[in-house]
Amino acid sequence: MKNSKVEICFIGNAIVDILSKISNETLNKLQIPKGSMQLVDEESSDKILKYIQDPSIISGGSAANTAVGFKSFGGTCSFIGQIGNDKFGDLFSKDLNNSGIYFKYKNFQSTEKTSKSIILVTPDAERSMNTFLGASVRFNINSFDEQFIINSSMIYIEGYLFDQPEAKEAIYHCCNLAKSQKKKVALSLSDLFCVDRHRIDFLNLIENYVDIIFANEHEIKSLYQSDLIQSINTIKNNVDFGAITLGSKGSIVFENKAEHSIDPIFIEELVDTTGAGDLFAAGFLFGFINKHSIEKCGHLGNKAASEIIKHIGARPKISLKAIL
Repeated sequence: MKNSKVEICFIGNAIVDILSKISNETLNKLQIPKGSMQLVDEESSDKILKYIQDPSIISGGSAANTAVGFKSFGGTCSFIGQIGNDKFGDLFSKDLNNSGIYFKYKNFQSTEKTSKSIILVTPDAERSMNTFLGASVRFNINSFDEQFIINSSMIYIEGYLFDQPEAKEAIYHCCNLAKSQKKKVALSLSDLFCVDRHRIDFLNLIENYVDIIFANEHEIKSLYQSDLIQSINTIKNNVDFGAITLGSKGSIVFENKAEHSIDPIFIEELVDTTGAGDLFAAGFLFGFINKHSIEKCGHLGNKAASEIIKHIGARPKISLKAIL
């Protein structure tokens, strides 16, 4: 990695997505509320895995999804995250590297198993998500080689990492290193409840380090505890570039306080919104790295997001170069 330059180093939770069809009867037997998104412990995770057959298994996590999308556009990138020393950790590493994203885990001292998100799909297409956080929450300053950041033009951080004190310390370390090396810092707020939990930390990070912000309408309003217009005006005073996604209403992008509305793309059949925000960021960042106008960055983000919601899963089924 020392002699290898990449455009973006993505930093996030290393999660293996395990997707499987399941009957309503089995879901009830496991006492899992249909359509729920819940955290489960290791014992519950292992119990669920015993009931599923022929699952689809792929490396996942918000920042990793964005990295795969960015690579699919033709970008070059690496990934930082913590896995466990187990078969799912090996799978995550191999899958990400096979996608063309440089990932090499540094520290196997953690006894935690690799994080998993077990996604159960009933015949009516309803998804019930069961996430075992595992090793990813042990992300710390010993989890990565600093050359990953030094040998990139930008770092991208997912907000979910703030849920653990050690990870929070590692994020500030990454940001300080990036700034000392004249790298840009991008942050995704990730989730409304994540913002509610870490509002003070996010505000501090944004004021002191962040150059590019990604958020949806609910996240930015929660961050500043204000309406959408006022919240966007406030973030523009703190960050040079950003994108606020508005779902079916499109998005708002800005550069140095100049704001632009990006029209939505009509989709005949919306199948699954999982990963829409992650892929929007991928398209936007590909445009940004290649010095496109801020409007073009927004359009590329919209195109990538509209492609991902046509099918189940948070990874593109086609090369995103085709939509450039």
